[in-house]
Amino acid sequence: MSAVISEEGGVVKAELEGRLDTMNVNNMEMQFTAGIAPKAMPTIVDLTKVTFIASLGIRMLLTTCRTLDRRGAKMALYGATPPVMEVIETTALSEIIPVVGSEAEAVAAVKG
Repeated sequence: MSAVISEEGGVVKAELEGRLDTMNVNNMEMQFTAGIAPKAMPTIVDLTKVTFIASLGIRMLLTTCRTLDRRGAKMALYGATPPVMEVIETTALSEIIPVVGSEAEAVAAVKG
């Protein structure tokens, strides 16, 4: 599991890759939240290379989103594969965090 965090045009972008399972989330959650939350900027999360997401991965995304929300910033997810999207919908995460198909749609969701 890896997370590459960058900033462009006033938007933070987190590119996640691999399995968001118990072992991997425990190893990278601090890097993910530390790279996003302190900036309190609109944030998009690229899920195109995430192959699996477990409950701890859902919690990591939800906690980060709530932290950003308290600081006045929005977060959106994009590019979820069908198996990952199924978990997102089953857990109702998509009712809290916008989940869209493309990076452009995600940027529009957090800047709008």
